[in-house]
Amino acid sequence: MTFSRPELLALVPIVVLLLALAVSAQARRHRRLADAFGGVAAARRLTSRDLVTFPRRRFACLLAAGAAMSLAAAGPYLDLGATLDPTQPVDLVIAVDLSLSMTGTDVGPSRLERAKAVVRELTESMPNERLALTVFADWPYSVLPMTDDPALVRFFAAPLSPDLLEERDQGTSYALAITHAHELLETRRRPEAQQVILLITDGEGHESEEEILDAVAVVEASGVRVWTAGVGTSGGSQLTSLDSDALPVLGDDGKPVVSRLNDDLLRRIASVGGGGYRNVSGGIGLRSLLGVFRRANAESTPGGEAVGAALWLILLAFPLLLLEGRMDAAGVVELPRLAESEE
Repeated sequence: MTFSRPELLALVPIVVLLLALAVSAQARRHRRLADAFGGVAAARRLTSRDLVTFPRRRFACLLAAGAAMSLAAAGPYLDLGATLDPTQPVDLVIAVDLSLSMTGTDVGPSRLERAKAVVRELTESMPNERLALTVFADWPYSVLPMTDDPALVRFFAAPLSPDLLEERDQGTSYALAITHAHELLETRRRPEAQQVILLITDGEGHESEEEILDAVAVVEASGVRVWTAGVGTSGGSQLTSLDSDALPVLGDDGKPVVSRLNDDLLRRIASVGGGGYRNVSGGIGLRSLLGVFRRANAESTPGGEAVGAALWLILLAFPLLLLEGRMDAAGVVELPRLAESEE
């Protein structure tokens, strides 16, 4: 687990200490109250509770909730076993899938529009790195060579669409796309920089998996890490042609073609390539990706940190606080009722 605001981890021991002092003070007050009632037995008869025993269960709930909320404030996210060094520069080639399957609308407004949003967010979080942009379907094309101006990448990524490629180029060749991106990196390779390729795609390719992974292994052996960003859903989306009448695309069996996210392949590509995989169809996956690629000297943008783990920590803290509140309410000393019994 990595933290976008590690300095706030100091809150954890502070919160734990304050809670321990507060509960200990309450326990001491209860013991004095029991002595005032005439001892443990008398206090139990009068209040229907044990005022002397330390409230261990309440204390455990408060400590767990306090620690969880303190960790959430530090902005945690899971790196899923792969990360980049935030202190070293990066040379990154972003390869965007422009095949017909990227017109799927299971991720609104379309997979490709989501991919372009990922490029926009990613370049904004890496203002001082060298970036390049390529597109691919059955054949890869260079859109922008390595540049230190991320605004140029955003500019050239904005008009991308599947109809930029000829119909004969439709299909998806990951092996060629990875090899092409590798060649782009090698043209201006910096020895001090981390060399990274990021594929933004739905994972639907026409090559054999062995052919794809062989190409990834060659690239990884040269010191280049391959990351993958998945766009799409397991439910999939029915595809239509790029013509103006947008007819359904039919398979060999005459049935409409449904394109689905193949995250299994994308995970294996990232594993062999020494990188990681993120499903960027939603906000949590995108923020997790940004958290990995953001450099130490980059300014955080509003909402840019990955909050998936933080959300789960907060959801854990709330029921613990409710449980502690019920424990406390169940043992409240009912002084008005005690007063009535004395009358």
